[in-house]
Formats: sequence, structure tokens, C-alpha cells
Amino acid sequence: MKKRPKRAAAQNKVQGLLAALNDDLALPLLQIKSGLELVEQAGFNRQTWLSQHKIMSLSVSNGLQLIDAYRLALRFEEIKNIFLEPVAVGAVLQDVAHELSAYAKIYNTEIEVDVQGKLTPVLAHQPSLNAALSVLGSSLIRAQAAQSKQKHYRLLLGAHRTADNVIAAGVFSSVHGLSDKALRSARNLVGKARQPLPSVPPGAASGILIADMLCASMWQPLRAAAHRNLHGLATTIPISKQLQFV
Repeated sequence: MKKRPKRAAAQNKVQGLLAALNDDLALPLLQIKSGLELVEQAGFNRQTWLSQHKIMSLSVSNGLQLIDAYRLALRFEEIKNIFLEPVAVGAVLQDVAHELSAYAKIYNTEIEVDVQGKLTPVLAHQPSLNAALSVLGSSLIRAQAAQSKQKHYRLLLGAHRTADNVIAAGVFSSVHGLSDKALRSARNLVGKARQPLPSVPPGAASGILIADMLCASMWQPLRAAAHRNLHGLATTIPISKQLQFV
């Protein structure tokens, strides 16, 4: 049986992410290598070891997070029907903020959660939404720290109801170069270019593209958006009709 061209193209894009993923996974490995060198130079001083151990552990967790999200995107390409269920967006954003908090501290980043109004539960695949926002958040944490040197950074996990009566949920920061045009270009370049998102600093591209594919598997891919005067990327999710009037 021949594969549908559209499905085959989607699989090629997911497989094409490997190049960008390899580059992004090099970052945590370099952080681990640097940490071990510092420990060795300090003569295995206990205080140095403890501080570097935490950084290395978080780097490992972040690398595994990317791999797990990539595997999820691969698995969805083999599934015809994804099981969607009512999900509380605010609860997902809080979980992601908690998950990213320790990693954000490495980059002097403060994470905020802002849910505008009382939002009705949405219809989504919760593991995918959680994974998408997590890898997107960690990618933007690294990207804004690489783009501009500051003492402190801010990352906002936000959600609000749009004029079309759907919920927009995403991650917002001071990262430059994230536009709908850049995303469209990146989607076309996946599997063809080593850096499909050249405007984003190295170490962040694959997380953004994996998040984009996970969101597209549910409802809508990522789009450039704004929330509380910050720019970022968000996906739109329909309201769960079963719980709309509860």
C-alpha cells in the first residue's frame, strides 16, 4: 500500500528534525563537559561539585525532555486518530512552569504564568500540550539568554480567549526573529537545511519545531502572538463543548 503524499511529507519533516536535534543536544553535553572540567580544576572540591552537579543534572533532564518530545512527535505520525480530552489550560501552564523553574534559574530567568479570565477547558491531548509547551519554554529560555546579555530575564506562560472564541496558549519572551514568516520558512527547510531557523540562536531550533509539530498534530501549529506586551509563539485550541456550559 502506498503512503499518502501528505503523510509521507510529514514523516520526512519529522525525520529531518534529527539534524537540528543533534545540534541542540550538543549544548547539554557541552555543559556537562564544562562542569566536569570545573570540578576537576577545583580538585573535586565538595561545594564546586554540588553546584556543578545540579547544573549537569538539569542539562541531562533538558536533553531527555527534547528526546521524549521528539519521540512523541514521531509516534503521532503513526497514529491516525489522536485521543483528545477536556484539558484545563491553566493547570497545564502551572505544571510546565514548575517543571521549568529549576532550569530557568541557570539562565537567571523568572517564569510567570498568566491566564486571562476564567477559561473553559479545551479539547487537547494533554501529554502533547505539556510536552510542546515545555520544549518551547526551555528553547526560548536559552534563546533569549543567547541573544542579549542581561542580569535577569523573563519568560511568560500565557493563555487567553481570542475573538474567534478559541483559547490561545503559548510562551512569550524577549526573543527576536520569531514570526509567522520565519516559521513558514522553517517548516519548508526542515530536512533540507541544517539550521531551519537561522534567526534563533543555536541550541533552540529543534525545540521550537518539535513543539510546532506536536501542536499541529492536535489542532493548529504555532503562530507568532503577543501576550501582556511580550511576543512569542502560541497555538489555538478549541473549547471543549461538553464542558462549555458547566
